[in-house]
Amino acid sequence: MENSLIKIYKDNPTAGRGDGTLVSSGDGLNPIESGAIKVPASGYQEGAWVKLALRCDAGYETVLDEGRHAQISIIGGEHVDKWQLAPDAAGPNVEGAIEWGEPLNLYLQINDTNTIFWSRARVANTEGPANDRSVQLKVTATIGAQ
Repeated sequence: MENSLIKIYKDNPTAGRGDGTLVSSGDGLNPIESGAIKVPASGYQEGAWVKLALRCDAGYETVLDEGRHAQISIIGGEHVDKWQLAPDAAGPNVEGAIEWGEPLNLYLQINDTNTIFWSRARVANTEGPANDRSVQLKVTATIGAQ
């Protein structure tokens, strides 16, 4: 996404503003981290929700395409099903979250101010402690000039 006109930001970005820290784009230098999650005795243990934002570069905005303005997909690695996304309307709320591993569609136009969404990870009892950076978020959007 480094050459992309739309990017993901972290570190508690504010809706409608231009704050937050740019997330790394494939180099792993500034990844999205869910914090420590204790491996459970059985089943899964979910981590805390992480507040993220999508924002276009100044002077650009998303264009409606296939009924949506953007799609955020979880790709790569064997742990795609261990990540979950939620729109800001849901807040960090399980009831509004997309199914584990599924993409999040955003239906409102995204411009050069933050559009908030949420992410979290989980760990299975069959896994050992690890810092898995094999999964990435991919943003698909058609971008036009404002």
